[in-house]
Amino acid sequence: MHIRNLKSFLLCFLAVPLLCSAQNDLLRGLGLDSDVAKEETAYTCVPLPPATPPAQHSSAEGLPPLPLPVVPLRRTEKKNPPRPPVLIAKIATSKQSDWATNPGDSKNLLKWMAKNLNVHFSETNLPESHIPSDPKAVPVLYRTGHDAFSFSPETRQKLREYLLQGGTLVFDACCGRAAFANSALTEMQQLIPERPPYLLDTHHPLFRSFFDIKKIKFRPYALKAGAKNDEPGIIGIDVACRTAVFLFRWDVSCGWDDQEDNDRHHCLGYDIETAKQLGANLMAYITAERSAALPLSQALDFVDAEKNKSGKFVIAQAKYNGQWKCREAGLSMLLNSFHEQTKTPVRFAREEVELSSTRLFDMPFVYLSGHQAFAFTEPERANLRSFLLRGGILFAESCCGREGFNQSFRLEMSKILAGLPLERLTATHPLFAFPNQIKDVQPRAALAEMLQVSGRIPPELYGIRYDGHLAVIFSPRGLSCGWELAECPYCGGIHPKDSLALGVNILTYSLLQ
Repeated sequence: MHIRNLKSFLLCFLAVPLLCSAQNDLLRGLGLDSDVAKEETAYTCVPLPPATPPAQHSSAEGLPPLPLPVVPLRRTEKKNPPRPPVLIAKIATSKQSDWATNPGDSKNLLKWMAKNLNVHFSETNLPESHIPSDPKAVPVLYRTGHDAFSFSPETRQKLREYLLQGGTLVFDACCGRAAFANSALTEMQQLIPERPPYLLDTHHPLFRSFFDIKKIKFRPYALKAGAKNDEPGIIGIDVACRTAVFLFRWDVSCGWDDQEDNDRHHCLGYDIETAKQLGANLMAYITAERSAALPLSQALDFVDAEKNKSGKFVIAQAKYNGQWKCREAGLSMLLNSFHEQTKTPVRFAREEVELSSTRLFDMPFVYLSGHQAFAFTEPERANLRSFLLRGGILFAESCCGREGFNQSFRLEMSKILAGLPLERLTATHPLFAFPNQIKDVQPRAALAEMLQVSGRIPPELYGIRYDGHLAVIFSPRGLSCGWELAECPYCGGIHPKDSLALGVNILTYSLLQ
């Protein structure tokens, strides 16, 4: 592990006990204390022996051809076809009665995908002691089970490196068992302690990456336990804009395994069709995001030649109770373009400031971003209102064009600056004229599909004017993925060249106001 990542991991790890109760609030309302859940041990599936692993094996990247056998095969001997690349490795522990209750779940999902979607992958079982730190061989690690568990420090370290290098970890509470769900959430927070877990909403790409899942349906016993149709109950942790860890609080594995409910099997999970569609979408999302996990910008390191701030343009990123940090390298890339075009001295070192802090007034330009729905506290609203009315500028961007952030930001501005409308900037607004003449921009593929367009589109920015200047500038379309030169296949945003041009114009206009 890189020493910087290790330090971050150790520092955050020490804070986990203080956060656990808050993070476990995510599971409240998801049936852990229901009467049905209290009887779960009497009615959930019993373990079956895992299938014998196949003799042939290939990784997701493909293996070099093996030497020919010393004794050639006879012409009459039947050769087995090559095995498709491995997509999923199911984590096996010493307690087989826990992780192997549905031994064919991932295999049956991949068979269903091969039959119905004509995509071909394979799976394997992987001992916990053999977890790779590099995801190239196995893009998805899958941990399912009934019982409470915990990873060893060594395993956590390997898993963390695996996730930061682009791998994905999926937890499934088999049959909806509460002990596993609680443990998995705790482990998620220990693996990526610097990123908050959150409940996925239906705007997440998971629900449209292959199937457009408009209806999320649960089994009868899950509904009795507290599940609600169309409310997913899936918890995630993001690395940049990619969800790297998924926790299915309601079971998907029984659906992948085609297990119906009966008198002895009460599964607290999705119905079979929903489970399979979620599984297919999960694999589509992971495989699409895989090549975009490490953008080019992460290889660049911007360092201030002089450490002082004097005479330099500084951007402060707003911290709030939500997913406020999405693209870590984006601001540095934007500042570099701004400096190259305008020759304005800039400070690359990240400034992070809480919206409720008095430090906010030392930062004339504040950047706010996020993916999910959020709500400010009253102290945050009051402080931000005072900042804006004193001449401060807030630039907000809905990262990846996510609707949850878009709606929340508009609502918060209506509370903070009541009576001052958030209005779209006209095409003739001077912000679009200098230093870049911007008449239109190129949408990314996901945004073009959403807008049903095939070419370039007018730029879309909104503003709130106070006392003769723009106090608030807002982009409902994602820009920071473009600043970071990230592929980001599900981003509802603008291509890098145009997003950088817009960003530079926003900084320039703000500086000249």
